Amino acid sequence: MRTIGTMIVCALLLGGASLPAQPRQGGRVAAAPGESWSQTLPDRSARGTLHASFQKVRGDSGKWNDDPVLLHAPPIQRKPANVSLDDWADQVQLGRHLPPTSQDDNWLLFKSRQLDDNDRLWIERIERSGNEFTVVLSEAIWQGRYQKTFTWYGVFGVNLGKLPPGDYRATWVVKPLAFRQFEGSGRPMEDQRSENWPKDEQPVDRGPNRLSATFTVAAAAP
Repeated sequence: MRTIGTMIVCALLLGGASLPAQPRQGGRVAAAPGESWSQTLPDRSARGTLHASFQKVRGDSGKWNDDPVLLHAPPIQRKPANVSLDDWADQVQLGRHLPPTSQDDNWLLFKSRQLDDNDRLWIERIERSGNEFTVVLSEAIWQGRYQKTFTWYGVFGVNLGKLPPGDYRATWVVKPLAFRQFEGSGRPMEDQRSENWPKDEQPVDRGPNRLSATFTVAAAAP
């Protein structure tokens, strides 16, 4: 069953600023105030590599997410080891953690809407221009025949790095796609141990969904 949410939930917390266009190391990009940068997939085989953290939450776990959610979050190092990324996002949304300062890494957490098992998500681009951050996520919806199926939603973590004090905006763009064939044999689940990506995804006659969150980075205490 596919549920299409229309309400966009954004959390406004403290954080944000400026990084250069260079490869990520350890799931983040080193900061350089005043510069713009961009990260894009070098090719299709690199899908699923731009995020720093990810969790797939199945519907039969008892959790459900009708509407996409975008959060600005403290560094993931504050997350207790026994807390999942999804539960951490819930805690951040409830304001249970102190926001990051200029001494901390700034994270974006995104929860997708509820999807079916054969649907696929991946980040295509992460970029900064001035005080604006943009993340482009492909949402590819399977058009083939369903038999046994489960639902799920994805939780993504993107590390923006340490950011100077200032006001910022993050925009998360969900680009809708449709597909009928997977890579390899074309079957939905060729190998349960690894992801198999769409082979023939195409744009659909519908504009992208955009979520935004504004946030402010405070100076660290002396």
